[in-house]
Amino acid sequence: MWAYYRIPSRTISENNAEEIEGYKRKLVQMLWELKSYYEIDLQLLPEDMRLNERFKQLEKDFSSETGKIGKRYDERAMYVLGQELGEVTRYGFTVGVKLHNTAYLKQDTLKDSFKTALDSVTMQALSYLGVSVADTKKAFEPYEASEKEVFDGLSVLKGECLTDKQLYRNTTEPFRHGIAGSELPANLQTTNTTIDPVAHTGFLRLTNEYGESCIALMPITNTEVNMTYAEMFRIAQKMPFPVEFKVKVLQMKPSSAVRKTQFTARRFKETDKDMYANEDSDSIILQGKPLLNDLRNDIENKKTPFYKWLGVFVVSGKDKTECQNRCNVLKSYMANYHVELTRPLADQVNLFYTLLNGNSIQFERYWLQYTKDSGIAELLFGLTSNLGSNIGFYLGRVTHGTAPDTSTAIQSSRDIVLYHPMIANEGIVGAMTDSPHVLVSGETGKGKSFLAKLLMFYMTFLDVQILMTDPKNENHAWFEEAVKDPEIQKDYPYFIDLMKTFHYVTLDPNDKNNYGVLDPLTFLNGAQAKDTAVALIEQVYNLKGKDDVKREILEDLDMLIEKKQKGEKVGLMDLIDMLKDSNVKNIAEAGGLVGQLVKNSILQLAFSDGTSRGLNIDYKHTILSIQGLDLPEAGTKFEEMNDSDRKALAVMIPLAKFCQYFGQRDRKQKTSIIFDEAWTLTATRGGKRLVKELRRAGRSYNNQLIMITQSVKDAQSEDDRGNFGACFAFDERSEREDILKFMDLPVTKENKELLADMKKGQCLFRDFYGRVDALSVDCVFPEWIRAFKTVDKSNSAKAEREFV
Repeated sequence: MWAYYRIPSRTISENNAEEIEGYKRKLVQMLWELKSYYEIDLQLLPEDMRLNERFKQLEKDFSSETGKIGKRYDERAMYVLGQELGEVTRYGFTVGVKLHNTAYLKQDTLKDSFKTALDSVTMQALSYLGVSVADTKKAFEPYEASEKEVFDGLSVLKGECLTDKQLYRNTTEPFRHGIAGSELPANLQTTNTTIDPVAHTGFLRLTNEYGESCIALMPITNTEVNMTYAEMFRIAQKMPFPVEFKVKVLQMKPSSAVRKTQFTARRFKETDKDMYANEDSDSIILQGKPLLNDLRNDIENKKTPFYKWLGVFVVSGKDKTECQNRCNVLKSYMANYHVELTRPLADQVNLFYTLLNGNSIQFERYWLQYTKDSGIAELLFGLTSNLGSNIGFYLGRVTHGTAPDTSTAIQSSRDIVLYHPMIANEGIVGAMTDSPHVLVSGETGKGKSFLAKLLMFYMTFLDVQILMTDPKNENHAWFEEAVKDPEIQKDYPYFIDLMKTFHYVTLDPNDKNNYGVLDPLTFLNGAQAKDTAVALIEQVYNLKGKDDVKREILEDLDMLIEKKQKGEKVGLMDLIDMLKDSNVKNIAEAGGLVGQLVKNSILQLAFSDGTSRGLNIDYKHTILSIQGLDLPEAGTKFEEMNDSDRKALAVMIPLAKFCQYFGQRDRKQKTSIIFDEAWTLTATRGGKRLVKELRRAGRSYNNQLIMITQSVKDAQSEDDRGNFGACFAFDERSEREDILKFMDLPVTKENKELLADMKKGQCLFRDFYGRVDALSVDCVFPEWIRAFKTVDKSNSAKAEREFV
């Protein structure tokens, strides 16, 4: 009797060696907990993700205004992924353990023992004859105590019992390899599938009423002597096609294990003598002898379990050609890791039945490997590369290794990433944070703006009100250019409908209608209005050492705020007039200077007499830009900025407060603020406090901040580093060490090289479960890519790759 359990997959970046070593220790602990159980079955299986069902759940959150458009895009995403990947799968892990029949341990007499043995034989005979046993409860009773012990032993990996449906599908899965997986019924009868080993030598042809496929079983014939970093379960998942990997493990009795080591030691000794006589050497002998001595010591003195195991990869294809090509790719790929595979010509059927659930390798003679518990742990059973959320929009794919470009990296990975930007604060089980906020950081040109727009477009389908700042004033023009494209109008009319939901607000300081629309005295109250006004003035006028001027400003602001509370119209131009009217010369001069700084400049947007009509932000999707805003280069020190730089940054202060006001108007309305060029806030005096206030709404106000900035340093301070639920970190060559620390990855040479090797569109992604890995962003909609453009390519740029 065997029991099978599902092991929840664990994602640890392959660049986090410390965490991986910790996980290996857990695997060793599991094997020690199951030390009294001699047979274990470890399985890596590609499982249909059922994207259609996932998207249907996602669509329940869609807005009534844009929901139909969103469904069209979901359908297109499924079609593209189906064309590229065939069946869209995600890997799952199952472990089987052969249970003890505890009835044998409770016999008081020879008669009881004989009766129990007879019952067991009868049950097996009836099972082989296909006769079901009526009293199944009685049949399982002798194994219940053993099953509970195994279940407790698997708790270190959070093992879960398979449901009846899961167990049935898992048991019949070998009979459905590669045959229209998602369309097969869950109750497929194994007797309805024919297994033909003759049609193609070295392959098996599976045929049933739903179709046919060709499969091949490829056992491991040889590995490195030292199993460290074997990681075969992880390596199998990197293949560009679905692969099963099964490991049947049999624990050897200590006496048999010792004899095995003694035999090997004698063989090493004899071989060593022969080689010495011939003045030759062998690296395997040199490496193996000390390892063999350690192994004998572990078995004899430390009572370490010793195992023999059979590891087999199962490859499938729609026909022999596809299957054979995949076998060749797998064999070549595994050779890079010093793992040799073979495709036996005459033993495919034997291997097929050996790998079925409940079968043993006790009498298997070929393709066996021998390791202790730490060797089994090196295979990394249970580790995968899942990122993002279980329900969400298609965002891209996990990046494996390096590739010449992002497109190649995407095509070579099957690990798709779904992401829902608006559920992190809804108490997701297993999440490491409840923060809804998102950080997108990295140097210019790496793809952070592209990702931010992709997130925004996806969110337009949700019941969320969006405000996106566009300080560079470039999105409107590019979006409109895409809308006017005749081909897009013809092929994607629903894209045109989506773009009609966008409301553009461009603040032009030369337009009198825009004067004062960002005046903090008009849309803020009390302390917030006062603090923002002071921060704005300090950005352009240095109050250091001018306490009398600062005191006058503070007192005048208090008077203006009191007037506003009484219903009067007030603005920052009133403050300037009050300063000018002061009898104190330097205060009046300060008022005059500030007034001159405001006149005919970008600051006119933030200074008014209180009669400004303000901004209409009741639209579902608003893009707010500022005409003529000339921002300084990121990283420019404050003392190196000229008046124009300081004015530009000064306007960003009330803009940030306006965004905060937008997010806090209605607790029931979900809102998202996409704040581009957020580094401009931290470049101002007290800027980090502004960022912190923007995030403060967060969960209590159903508000999300997507912060787009140059540096991860802009997102953190000593007391609130963890306030971003999801982080996308594109490379920034000057702060790779800071990026790795922020993303909870070890600062190593290899991880710095990982960042350095990232191409445009690739980043590190930390999701709200705390999982970190490399992501290649993938937008599968050409019309969106057209809209996300920020520059037109010249003919020379287009031809650049042709002359590599």
